Amino acid sequence: MGSTLWVLGKNRTTDGDDWDHSALFNAVENLDPICERLGVLKLSTFLDWSDFEANMADDDDEFLDEENLKNKAMWFSPIEALPTLNALRDYLANHETERKNIFEKDLQHFSEDLLEELDDCISKVGKIANEGDTFHFCVVM
Repeated sequence: MGSTLWVLGKNRTTDGDDWDHSALFNAVENLDPICERLGVLKLSTFLDWSDFEANMADDDDEFLDEENLKNKAMWFSPIEALPTLNALRDYLANHETERKNIFEKDLQHFSEDLLEELDDCISKVGKIANEGDTFHFCVVM
């Protein structure tokens, strides 16, 4: 069972995301050091694990409804995330070998999807910023 990231705005959580960002999820651990080198916030800063944790809970009583999950989640300023996303996108577009080496051998097919997923995230996070909303990358299982 694989996990992925969804771009969610706080005021539109029920809309979900029309795109699974699995390459981005699988690359986060290796992208964070690149973010540090580039002088931007780590991508992992913007992850929210509430949905994942709720789905992993053994106790069905702990499963949160949508409103409680929304209230438990961590939300972030899209204005703070856009420099990270743009810097990563630009860097990875110009460093193809490093982009391919981000993934372990069995996941290298994700390297082709990574730029496209970053483009999608930049677009969605930008739209959320224009709406004056907060967002997170929801870790979904």
